[in-house]
Amino acid sequence: MGTNRYTRFEERLLPVARKWAGNIPVWAARLAGIDPSSIRHWAAGNPDVVGGLRGVYTWYCDDDGIDWDATDTARFLAFAGPGAFLWGPSVLEFMDIGDVGGVDYDICVPKRRRPRYGVRWVVSDDDSDVVEYRGLRMQSLRRAVACAMPVLDRDKQDSVIVDIRSHFPSERTFIDTIGAEYGFRAA
Repeated sequence: MGTNRYTRFEERLLPVARKWAGNIPVWAARLAGIDPSSIRHWAAGNPDVVGGLRGVYTWYCDDDGIDWDATDTARFLAFAGPGAFLWGPSVLEFMDIGDVGGVDYDICVPKRRRPRYGVRWVVSDDDSDVVEYRGLRMQSLRRAVACAMPVLDRDKQDSVIVDIRSHFPSERTFIDTIGAEYGFRAA
């Protein structure tokens, strides 16, 4: 777009795109009072819009309020629908804690989903320990560590413990307890 001018319709979409890091989930736009068919017509032939996942459009606009580094993660989370949140290893990866790596997104959803390449669904309706980080819903750091540790390799576990000890001193007692559970000595 370049000029940073938007049509009235795009101005209505902008808060949704900002919330979802450049993505426009149809369900979220509907909650904002925007007709899904209007989005479909607007996106058709629009060179700034890509429809990569069913029900989610990515709008590459010139807006400084969008966290473009979170776009891919937000796209999969938006695809999962309302109530979904990042789980375990994906929380650590998104927060740049440890060398967790992995190509899949771990997403917790309230109801079972069809298998999807690149996503590991975790089914639970317990969102009592969910926080928001960079605009996206995710498990709290403590809960994410507790859920991730059993599924991580030893070297990845070590990198998580080292990073949390150095970057989150307030979590020292917690991480030492978790570390001891997995055979790491308190440093």
